Amino acid sequence: MDMTGKKPDLDSLETTEGKPVIAVIDDEDKWLNVYKRMFRTSGYCIDTFSDPQVFLETIKTYPNRFVGIICDIKMPMLSGHKVFEIVKENKDTQDIPFLIVSGVLTQDQNLSKIQTIAYVSKMDDNLRTKIFKELIEVVENWPKVKNYLQAKNVAADKIDFFCQFYINYQKFFNEILRYINQMEQACVNCDANAIDQIAKLCTDYMDDLHNKCMSIIFLLQESPERTSFIRKVCERGRSSLTMIQSFQLIFFEEASSNEEFQEFLKECRDSLEKIIIGTEKGYNLRES
Repeated sequence: MDMTGKKPDLDSLETTEGKPVIAVIDDEDKWLNVYKRMFRTSGYCIDTFSDPQVFLETIKTYPNRFVGIICDIKMPMLSGHKVFEIVKENKDTQDIPFLIVSGVLTQDQNLSKIQTIAYVSKMDDNLRTKIFKELIEVVENWPKVKNYLQAKNVAADKIDFFCQFYINYQKFFNEILRYINQMEQACVNCDANAIDQIAKLCTDYMDDLHNKCMSIIFLLQESPERTSFIRKVCERGRSSLTMIQSFQLIFFEEASSNEEFQEFLKECRDSLEKIIIGTEKGYNLRES
């Protein structure tokens, strides 16, 4: 369905003949036409939106319509960053895999604000392959993971939490980065009480992540259907938790405002930023 340049009639969405629907948001018609050609021979329908506000109105009214979202970053009406934030703030849509595709994607952009499944450049010669690898793989396989965990009597809220941990892992590293930034400020102020309090909060947060996610990883490892996707989920989950545990080592030492501890915090902040952006070899968990 084409929603370019006009406000859709939300009461008369076109039928999809049972095919799952991908939403594509881009202010340039030429790119929307590219996506139409890309998906023409696939098993998916696409709804194209040149106006992100129209997309947000549609997904608000029909939160179950889309199995995946492809969105440009730089748009005059509303940025892809903001579209992402609004989609992820809604509990009915926060688990929909969200793929950022941009012609101007650089490390200078504030990508820490968006924790999406992946970033793909429009200029990439393998654009179709990468979109189908990064987005469709999750769209097609994640429901099977959820069904398996439900069969193992895992609570729905724990499954949803792990889904967010897998699809939007940067979200959790952003939270750790927030604690690190607070700790650095407390060190500058030589506020010993604040240092101790922040250290405890951060340690508790990382312990909670480890406990919630590792138990599900163990269940998935026992699955009789160890598909390549499940192996990837387990591998990425373990890699994420291993990195998180490495940051916990900060607080195994006595936190203080001395120069050595401040330097250690700076190194942790630099590492976290690399993980969140995911553009540097060794820190991109999507390639684990």
